Amino acid sequence: MKIPDTSWDWAVELTRLFLSKPARLQHLLERLPSFLDGSPRRSCQRLVYGSIRHLGLIEKGLETFIKKKPRPELQARLVVASYELLAMPERASQIVDHAVTQVGQRLSAPERSLANAVLRKMAGFLSQQMESSASDVPELSVRYSHPEWLVERCVKGFGMEDTRQFLQWNQREPDQYVFTPAHSETNLDSIDGIFPSRWADYGLVQTPDWSLVAARLNKGDIYLQNPGAGHVCRLIDEVFQGGRVLDLCAAPGGKSLMLEKKLRDRLDALFAVDLPGPRFERMGDNFARCRSTKITSIASDLRSLDESLGRFEAVLLDAPCSNTGVLQRKADVKWRLTPARMKELPVLQLELLRSASGYVIDNGILAYSTCSIDASENEDVIAAFLNSDSGSAFSLEKESVNLPWRQDHDGAGAFILRKSGSP
Repeated sequence: MKIPDTSWDWAVELTRLFLSKPARLQHLLERLPSFLDGSPRRSCQRLVYGSIRHLGLIEKGLETFIKKKPRPELQARLVVASYELLAMPERASQIVDHAVTQVGQRLSAPERSLANAVLRKMAGFLSQQMESSASDVPELSVRYSHPEWLVERCVKGFGMEDTRQFLQWNQREPDQYVFTPAHSETNLDSIDGIFPSRWADYGLVQTPDWSLVAARLNKGDIYLQNPGAGHVCRLIDEVFQGGRVLDLCAAPGGKSLMLEKKLRDRLDALFAVDLPGPRFERMGDNFARCRSTKITSIASDLRSLDESLGRFEAVLLDAPCSNTGVLQRKADVKWRLTPARMKELPVLQLELLRSASGYVIDNGILAYSTCSIDASENEDVIAAFLNSDSGSAFSLEKESVNLPWRQDHDGAGAFILRKSGSP
């Protein structure tokens, strides 16, 4: 097989890999060669994310016009080209011609003919679907490219209209936000392409020249984070009096950096804990690049953390979760998530929360956060914890579940629990 050499070719290759085995798109994009940088790299990323974001609708159309599923090399090209038709319908003729030419150069003559016939029909199919109004769960599933079981779960939890808004939100390309770490001397207003946002501490990135922002990111002057991720940090800031903070499941470190920024002189030290591995290493790199002075990284399972660390005035558990609040940014998640996983996660979350509670001093706070909007991972976990022996000394002080289609940023659950003092 010929090695891909253009952004379109690489988008096809990464899409082919995802179709064969759904994986984190962030990990697949790490396969891109170093020569594919700048605008070509961003173009490839846009094509891959768009193709996977709309995969359900695209595959429904392809199944309509192809009796026998094509081999992976052709299927991936049809998916990427179909996304282009969806995103740029005014360029349908050029998109079809380009895709058919690429198929002709890489695959067989019959496959070229099939691609030509199918893509010309797909243009009309996609246009018709975008104008249709889905009215039930199966139609919503196809129209907005979400697994039917997930749509049904959302309807049960939020109702039909909120579910529709949620699905529409997930299909939009995400906005990008940044903040300045504690030791950055940069003013967001001084950076070309970054504008004030609705949320304190965050600037909105709006520039066609990403290199202007990338240079500042690489220097540690700014850090990329959605305001939804920082929500729990804002709640901690409102109640934290001073002392040490323990950040559990901390990688890649964004919440630790935001806490260092917001708590300032009230923060004596912050310990950021996560399992050893690439994410942990990236967290250390982030702290070093952002010139952190109060954060120490610890590679450990929180359930076997060194007891010599003692107890803390504040403990944050950013629990592993379903990511249902960030499906807009993580388009692959909806295709990897399963009903079985939704049952497993609350069990793990409760176990981790019980372990985390042991590191809180009397009168200290225990913060629990997820990037899920599902009650089973938020309110239900908190209720189960408070009704357990481990949670008997805690009371709920603050709670908030941000719904992305209402808050206009990533969804997140955030809870502040207060541990009672000694009798």
